Amino acid sequence: EGPVALSTAPLDGARATLERTFDAEFGGFTPAPKFPHPGYVERLLRHWHASAQSDAPDLAALYMATLTLTRMAEGGLYDHVGGGFARYSTDAYWMIPHFEKMLYDNGPLLALYARAAAATGDELFRRAANGTADWLVRELQAPGGAFWSSVDADSEGHEGRYYVWDRAEVESLLAPDDFTALARRYGLDRAPNFEGTSWHLHAHVAVDAVASELAVAPTEAQRRIDAGLARLRAAREHRVRPGTDDKVLAAWNGLAIGGLAVAARARGRPDLADAATRAVDFVRRELWRDGRLLATWKDGRARIPGFLDDYAFLADALLELLQARWRGADLEFATALADALLAHFADPAGGFWFTADDAERLV
Repeated sequence: EGPVALSTAPLDGARATLERTFDAEFGGFTPAPKFPHPGYVERLLRHWHASAQSDAPDLAALYMATLTLTRMAEGGLYDHVGGGFARYSTDAYWMIPHFEKMLYDNGPLLALYARAAAATGDELFRRAANGTADWLVRELQAPGGAFWSSVDADSEGHEGRYYVWDRAEVESLLAPDDFTALARRYGLDRAPNFEGTSWHLHAHVAVDAVASELAVAPTEAQRRIDAGLARLRAAREHRVRPGTDDKVLAAWNGLAIGGLAVAARARGRPDLADAATRAVDFVRRELWRDGRLLATWKDGRARIPGFLDDYAFLADALLELLQARWRGADLEFATALADALLAHFADPAGGFWFTADDAERLV
């Protein structure tokens, strides 16, 4: 028999729904509060890519995806000082986030920005991908190799205190030329945008425009801004840090491993493949027991039978990592995960259950 023809109607329907709900000014697909929804953006990029070589490439899908990526990376949803994305924006402009940073957001967003940078050559996307990857490895990777789950929004009892700035403090930390460029770029020359008293960095003016105003080359303007951000990061290290949720979840580690693997290929960074490999080795060592996956690990103890997303996200991540660097053991692990998924989660009527066929019976 020949190949089965698959209908594209569900994907076309998803594409049409996203266009109906798209915010053409600020990007995204909902009113405030605004979540990043990386799956929505990936769907649009894939829709464009599938049509790119045709007589009618879907440029509208590409526009919706890239505008959303641009607004998120320019906005306060992204941590311009330390990298990584917050959980959601409290406003429609991506300016003031709920400051909690989740592993399950940053893994897919890393993959998304790395792919978008490769597809478009956009420098903003490249910087967001590199900054998010660096933050993941620096802040959320445990010494044993696995990734912790999240970083809290609060420190010292106040949400955002670790992330927001007093303008006089910033001016005291930076060289005058660096402060002028950074203040113009990130809005410190405007009224405070956080609780009427502080500033949370949000890119208001393009780097080229800052360069033009200062009568310097764009590369010099970016150098000054980067120098200022580096000083702010060093100063922020002396603040009381938000707490870290140090449990390890198999599914979320799969998302992080996959994002790092994509970025390793797209950005030419073998160090990210190394970080992903350390996480794979931890999961296989601590969460893989007798051909089955456990869902969570904390304080030296793995427990709870794995769910569908644990198997699926980890298997997908291994396929991404195998494309970055080859290890036969990882192919064997991916195959074993897929075999277990098919054996214990497939519904004979079609589709898959979320819990295994031998899991604890639900109420």
